[in-house]
Amino acid sequence: MFNISSYLEKISKSLKSTEVSKEQIIAIILKNTQITLLEENIEIKNFVLHIKTSPAIKNKLFIYKEKILKDFELNLTTKIVDIR
Repeated sequence: MFNISSYLEKISKSLKSTEVSKEQIIAIILKNTQITLLEENIEIKNFVLHIKTSPAIKNKLFIYKEKILKDFELNLTTKIVDIR
């Protein structure tokens, strides 16, 4: 018999992990670029970080892209290979 509580627990842990990752991502971006982002503006799909913001902020993020990605690699459990 399928145990629904264990399934819901797995989903809950996954969602909490995503929230923690977003908080860490925001902190790393703030440390490297002095840009403050909101969690609503960040989405991770297929190991790619998608940021919904103005073109000016995106340009500044792309200037520091390599440094940010190295910091992600060192400090995150979630793998991120690109920023878009």
